[in-house]
Amino acid sequence: MKSQQPPYPAWIYRQSAVLPYRWTADELEVLLITSRGGKRWVLPKGIVEPGFTAAASAVKEAREEAGIGGDIAAVPLGSYRYRKWGGTCDVEVYPFRVWSEMDEWEESGVRRRRWLSLPEALRLVEDEGLSTIIARLPDVARPAAETGPPGNRPPVSRPPHLIYLFRHAKSSWDDSGREDFDRPLASQGELACEAMRRYIGLADIHPDLVLCSSALRARQTVQRSMSALGDQAVVEYDRNLYLAGSSTMLDRLRSSAADVGGVMLVGHNPGIHSLAIRLTGGGDPGERGRLAKKFPAGAIAILVFRGRSWNELDTGSCELHSLVRPRDIGEKRKRRA
Repeated sequence: MKSQQPPYPAWIYRQSAVLPYRWTADELEVLLITSRGGKRWVLPKGIVEPGFTAAASAVKEAREEAGIGGDIAAVPLGSYRYRKWGGTCDVEVYPFRVWSEMDEWEESGVRRRRWLSLPEALRLVEDEGLSTIIARLPDVARPAAETGPPGNRPPVSRPPHLIYLFRHAKSSWDDSGREDFDRPLASQGELACEAMRRYIGLADIHPDLVLCSSALRARQTVQRSMSALGDQAVVEYDRNLYLAGSSTMLDRLRSSAADVGGVMLVGHNPGIHSLAIRLTGGGDPGERGRLAKKFPAGAIAILVFRGRSWNELDTGSCELHSLVRPRDIGEKRKRRA
């Protein structure tokens, strides 16, 4: 019997976590955090984000979910699996020696944290596979006196710039008297936007800047996604992006401010398809093959740019991480942190 296809792209199910620890006198302690619902005790973890190694992504989750900093081990202590989103998540767990704690952090309003002895932590953790990994911690966690001061591990590499090229969803041709600029989304396009909104939230896509064609169908595509994009996103509607070619869009991306880490550009075909192909110089061959064939309405191409500044963005300077289409997103499922 053929196994059911998971409802989201395969990379969503690859996750990494930190196992935070410290020594108090001669006792090894473990830090746990609550799930978003506050009912379970878990580790800081999340999807391995585009352009990040599993370890670097785990360090990012440690800061955002638990408000901690420290040294991450070079290799994971182990991995475990659990069912979620209609598929199976694989989580690599890295020992993380904690050196600093924030009083407030990004998710301090929805999570609590607690330092526990190893036996206490094992009693609170429900997942058997995760408990087995936590029980191995004494084999690798050495007291600070034996391992030296902070910074003895190689630093995590600088996060890359991320580009999300979002083709507006399918538009309506029902009113022949409307100007092309004023055409709204079709009902099929609205459904596609709902699918992509779910995906954006699930994949934690939080661009700092959203550049959008001011055509109605593009504006509606963004507006139906805003609840998932996050409050930090600055949205700019630009008439020059309406039916723009790849060179115009490339110039606009190059002008992004230095402190912008991720940009979403919402535009039209054929320009946005041409731009995606133009920027892509590497990445997964299968994804590149799909992109070469078609950039469907409502799809998002995720590109990783490792240049030092946006003005270095050029032909072939990005890696294609994935091309996600509305049809790739399955039925809505209840999320658990």
